[in-house]
Amino acid sequence: MKQVVVFIRSMKFLGTQIVSYPLLYQIKQFWPDCHLRVVAQDDVGKHYLSLPWVDEFVRANSLGEVFAAMRRQDDLLIVLHFASDKYGVAALLKRPRIRLGFKNRRITDFVWTHSHPKNFGEYMGLGNLRVLAAYRDFDPANAARNAICALAHLAQSVVAPADVVLMPGGGAGDWKRWPIQKYVELADALKIKLIENKAWTVAPKFCFVLGPDEAGEYAWLQSLGRDDFVFLMTQPIFEISKAVMQARLIVANDCGPSHLAQFSGKPYVGVFHEPNREWFWARETSEDVIPADGTTEIGHVAVNDVFKACLKVLNSLK
Repeated sequence: MKQVVVFIRSMKFLGTQIVSYPLLYQIKQFWPDCHLRVVAQDDVGKHYLSLPWVDEFVRANSLGEVFAAMRRQDDLLIVLHFASDKYGVAALLKRPRIRLGFKNRRITDFVWTHSHPKNFGEYMGLGNLRVLAAYRDFDPANAARNAICALAHLAQSVVAPADVVLMPGGGAGDWKRWPIQKYVELADALKIKLIENKAWTVAPKFCFVLGPDEAGEYAWLQSLGRDDFVFLMTQPIFEISKAVMQARLIVANDCGPSHLAQFSGKPYVGVFHEPNREWFWARETSEDVIPADGTTEIGHVAVNDVFKACLKVLNSLK
């Protein structure tokens, strides 16, 4: 059985985990019978062992732990770290046969048998996929979309179909949160425009994806009594993926679930306090919106600017 190990970058925020999911999916497409081991610095095993592609999780942070977690007999080593040389040092000493990693002007860049240049203007999820593509070619966009489809098929509960999915989360803090009231204003503007233009034959439904940090927003939204609003509150990634795949449009803050939306390839609008290409996949079906007044106050992002971005990405499909 082929042994594959991936050293992922881990942080406490969900987005850092999700941006590696399509890579793990694609590994299993290439080698369905391989034993896939994921190694992370933090205690994030629950995120990975819940996936259908991961067979083993190991926690390793220090150089000694990293060295112990890396095996000479591994057939394929993939390192997604780009700022630390300890992974390159361990790989140099252990010498797995095929070694994939980022080149980032480090002294251990020469260790990798196949590599992809680290570009901080490139979406992190895409960069991770391109590390694998340096060894065996594939279409990153198709792999990303298929990974989310696979997750959606694992949903255990019924997810009410909604035309527009809204993701107002932002676990890192309020500086990432476009106000929930503006999301409702956006929903109203979209509803009027799409019905007036007969772009959609029936009034759209809106699904709000919310986590434990959005309990207050959830209570306020429920108090509105809107029958065109449905909610996914603290739901697994499988249910969120299903909502995304059923949607025609997704609008999100820079939050963990936004990466499920971006990987799907559906029309997507990201709301940011400042440009952040490392966390935004720029392509024909996506737009990012930042404050037009030159500030970094996300609350200054105008509803009309997000509204126009929504229409633009919807028109990209025509």
